[in-house]
Amino acid sequence: MKKTGIVLVLSMMLLAAVNAFAVDTAALDKVSVLMPKNQVLAILGAPDELMTLHEGLKAEVYHVKSSEPLLHAGCIYNSEGILMGLSFVFSGHTAADIIDRLKHHGFTPIPGQANAPRFAGFDDDTGRPLIAILTERDNLTTITTFEKAFYEAQVK
Repeated sequence: MKKTGIVLVLSMMLLAAVNAFAVDTAALDKVSVLMPKNQVLAILGAPDELMTLHEGLKAEVYHVKSSEPLLHAGCIYNSEGILMGLSFVFSGHTAADIIDRLKHHGFTPIPGQANAPRFAGFDDDTGRPLIAILTERDNLTTITTFEKAFYEAQVK
């Protein structure tokens, strides 16, 4: 009985820790491209995972709680620690819905990118130009928005 109680308490502590570290959409909405990393960390806290993307770009990944179909958010920084890109990973094939939302917010398609559609638009908080890239793979849909000059220099 004592072992069962200890396991139950440890399980409850682990569950509480997981929930405490997951980020919510209200916090994500406060983050925008070109914020310094320390400001992003003050809003979102420490990331759940660190990933290296192609050509040495690094992403900090946050698990998103209570916001299905949104599963994860990622922050991509330049070498000076300035946020240059944000990624959002959704479960399922949600590209059509995301494209509709992008268009509703004034984003326009960039021609010639059928396998990973790209859109040009402006950040609704800062007015800065952004490029959005949409991909679907393995029942996941990812949208990544980059600061336009960074995209043109590093990603394109």
